[in-house]
Amino acid sequence: MSEPPTIEALDTQISTRMLTRIIVGLIGAWSLVYGTVLSFFQDASTGALGAGVQDAAGQRLVGAHMLLLVPVYLLIAWHPERFPMLHWLPFGGQLAVFFAVGYSILSGTIGVSDGILPVAVSSIFLGLLAFIWITEQRAVAKAKLEAEEASLAWRQDETPGDESLDASH
Repeated sequence: MSEPPTIEALDTQISTRMLTRIIVGLIGAWSLVYGTVLSFFQDASTGALGAGVQDAAGQRLVGAHMLLLVPVYLLIAWHPERFPMLHWLPFGGQLAVFFAVGYSILSGTIGVSDGILPVAVSSIFLGLLAFIWITEQRAVAKAKLEAEEASLAWRQDETPGDESLDASH
């Protein structure tokens, strides 16, 4: 009978690139839902999803901008290596929502109940993206350090002028 697998064998690792793709895909899905509700269902979006925008034209405008970002988010999630210059966009978009709606809540322009959902969702996405970015930078720095140490160890093994002369000559 075989032994059960160890904890180390069962431990699954996922790359930071894959996590970034998943999070950007989730931002795209959130933007699709949020933009659709703001653009087409103004009566349903006057509360927490309206983020303080009271008039229907303003809600449609914000919703259209959210819907315009959905294909870009999905492209970034699908092929991040093809669009390396767009990796700031999901972070910047969530940062804009967080600060714009958060400032409106803090200044008293809108109530907490009107803007808490966009602020909470954007802060979650911001936290996840920041954590993944920091983790990726640490992994890159660790890999560079290990490569440099391996290079130095290899160079130390090769001492110049250590060739032994053949005694038969």
